[in-house]
Amino acid sequence: MRKILRFSRRIFAFLFPRPDTPARKAARLGDAARGRRDWPAAAEAYRTAVSADPDMAHIWIQLGHALKEQGDLTGAIEAYGAAAARRPDLGETHIFLAHLHKMLNRIELAIVHFLKALHSGEQTAGENDELLRLLAQQGDAGRAGLIDLLASAFAELPPAKGEARLLSQIRDVVTHDMTSPPPAATSGDPRPALVFDISDLIGYYANARLPTGIQRVQLETIEGALSRADGREIRLCCFIDGREEWLELPLGRMRAIARLSVAGGDRFDPEWTDAVAGLRLFLSLTHAFEFPHGASLINLGTSWWLQNYFLFVRHAKATRGIRYIPFVHDMIPIMTPEHCTRGLTQDFISWVIGVFDHADHFLVNSQATKKDLLTVAATLGHELAPDDVAVIPLDTDFRKPGATELPDAALDRWQLRPDGFVLFVSTIESRKGHLIAFDAWADLIARHGPDAVPQLVCVGNRGWLNDRIYQRLANDPVLAAKVSMLSRLSDEELSLLYRTCRFTVYPSTYEGWGLPVTESLCCGKVPLISDAASLPEAGGDFAVYVPAGSAPALADAAERLILDAEYRAALESRIRAEFRPRAWSDLAHQIADELDRFATRDVGSAIAPLPPLTAKIGAWHAIARNESTRIWRGMRTGEGFRADLGWYWPDNRGCRVRREGGELLMRIDGPHKALRILVELVGDEHADALWSLRSGDIEQGGEIRKGQRSWTTFTVDAAGASHELRIRFEAPPAGDGPAITYFVSGFFLHAIEDIATRQDFAEAVALGRLDWLDAFRDR
Repeated sequence: MRKILRFSRRIFAFLFPRPDTPARKAARLGDAARGRRDWPAAAEAYRTAVSADPDMAHIWIQLGHALKEQGDLTGAIEAYGAAAARRPDLGETHIFLAHLHKMLNRIELAIVHFLKALHSGEQTAGENDELLRLLAQQGDAGRAGLIDLLASAFAELPPAKGEARLLSQIRDVVTHDMTSPPPAATSGDPRPALVFDISDLIGYYANARLPTGIQRVQLETIEGALSRADGREIRLCCFIDGREEWLELPLGRMRAIARLSVAGGDRFDPEWTDAVAGLRLFLSLTHAFEFPHGASLINLGTSWWLQNYFLFVRHAKATRGIRYIPFVHDMIPIMTPEHCTRGLTQDFISWVIGVFDHADHFLVNSQATKKDLLTVAATLGHELAPDDVAVIPLDTDFRKPGATELPDAALDRWQLRPDGFVLFVSTIESRKGHLIAFDAWADLIARHGPDAVPQLVCVGNRGWLNDRIYQRLANDPVLAAKVSMLSRLSDEELSLLYRTCRFTVYPSTYEGWGLPVTESLCCGKVPLISDAASLPEAGGDFAVYVPAGSAPALADAAERLILDAEYRAALESRIRAEFRPRAWSDLAHQIADELDRFATRDVGSAIAPLPPLTAKIGAWHAIARNESTRIWRGMRTGEGFRADLGWYWPDNRGCRVRREGGELLMRIDGPHKALRILVELVGDEHADALWSLRSGDIEQGGEIRKGQRSWTTFTVDAAGASHELRIRFEAPPAGDGPAITYFVSGFFLHAIEDIATRQDFAEAVALGRLDWLDAFRDR
């Protein structure tokens, strides 16, 4: 929209030139300086222009740009404000103002200007997402004020014909969905409530539509649990981007979005995008969720992408006595890191480090995953009892009774015919074995010619590290002609492909279970699969196996299945006669039974708050994002020193303190002599910040400049026994404006009289290698 407006203005100016004036001459000088990126000169010329003609709204905007580029954010806001006062219909001006107010932590003003931009019809995916994130960030504490703010804004911004759709949705949610109180966290059933964490599913819907493996497990398991609840309290909770609180999603809303997700494959369908935006709005504005006392928190999906997850699990354990039971689907980023991106592996390792400290018990999908989980626990130095890990096989029926069945003729849309293709259902990524399948198909083409080889139909969304897969097809036109790459298919379309394929292939090199194998068997089709990891558990006695990674073996086995119809029919007959997938309600019942078994074992053992981490004298304790891509014995992260919810998530600068302040808690082994503790602070990237620190009788404070690193230090008295130390950090407001917060990067402890350790520390700081002194480094 902005580009179109600018282009239109240039065309109009070219066709209908206006008389030259001092203001226009000054504006041209400003444009020339802007072209040279001489921002001071540009600002001076634009200021001259608007002084001569204050009604030039577009020049006020250019003045704002020039001042912003010089770092004068306050001046830029004044300039943009002058433009908005003269042309309130220009949505882009409000976008500029919103971003600047956000940079200065003036969140309410940022929200109001984003709303004004939407009212003028201005909307882009980036700005819409930013507004939703700001709404979410207000949290439960600021919820009442936010609702009042929105109501006040809507009074000034009545419904307009050209307003953006998102504004209408926000108005509807505030008016209709925010009036009822949250449900009480109580139940008459004596059994612990089951609370399913669906954060992974909600996050998935933000970027995709059709549920794949883990998402399908969650949806079907929750429905199965509801069908067998028998009075037991079942709730759904989640996190969303931008809001650091547990939130509850009513079951009706979850079912509605789930039904719509499988109704089609187009994630840009307006009905779908409206539903997802409405869901996110509801979660951004709803009350925070309070766990029923003693509830079991079951995470059926993944949470390793939520950097602050264990901080909130610790808090829920301490305040509501919950037990945390994650469902572990695999250990892929640790067992096969070569198939994962670096960032994914780092985040997964952060999760693994924390999960053994916080989980009461585990659910896993296979004996193979259980073995890997126990191996990783032992590698890190944790004692995990095998009886604390329950195996929940995913041998369930993926067919949907009563689902619409497409006719065989629907294959025409992909130029396919019944029995004329082999199906490969999988995310497109290196681990899944696409290159192995392609090599096998190229081998078959060389043996028999392309006409005798069925089409290989690959169905799945793009994952990571898949460039070589697509390059392989680009480099071999003959092979590419025999491979079809499909994505965003509906459940009905995928069912059609399963029903009409000759057989399926799944040459994955590592799996936690292997859902496409189970799907193939449910449809009565022979799966030709590798013998890697859990796949023999998924395929049982019904699959045809080849050694993992062997393209020749895959080609030989596929050749027989393609050419020997009698052999294939015998295998299919056995599947129909003997394969008995269980209902999802049975799987959900098994999960409930395992949770009850855990609960019975736990009777008499109250949930105690996790003990504080021990700080090591003579070591650096980073409170930052994990950057390692491997694990070792004794590996930990400093995030566990955070003792309350006053912290944002860790990143490479450390942990940002929230406005309400945050506390670190550590155990120091004694006896010890007098110690010095040194704490590194990192300033906000946009503005100077005030900081304060309190530990016992010690109080300190000061100012930290934007983007700068600073150290503060205090002493810890000698002690004859082990003890706990608390350090409270706060961000005092500066004047009348909101508080600017800062980061705590980490801390270092050393005995005051230990000169050598102090020198080692000084050297590490000077060289930027504090990792040499890390308390949890690989030794």
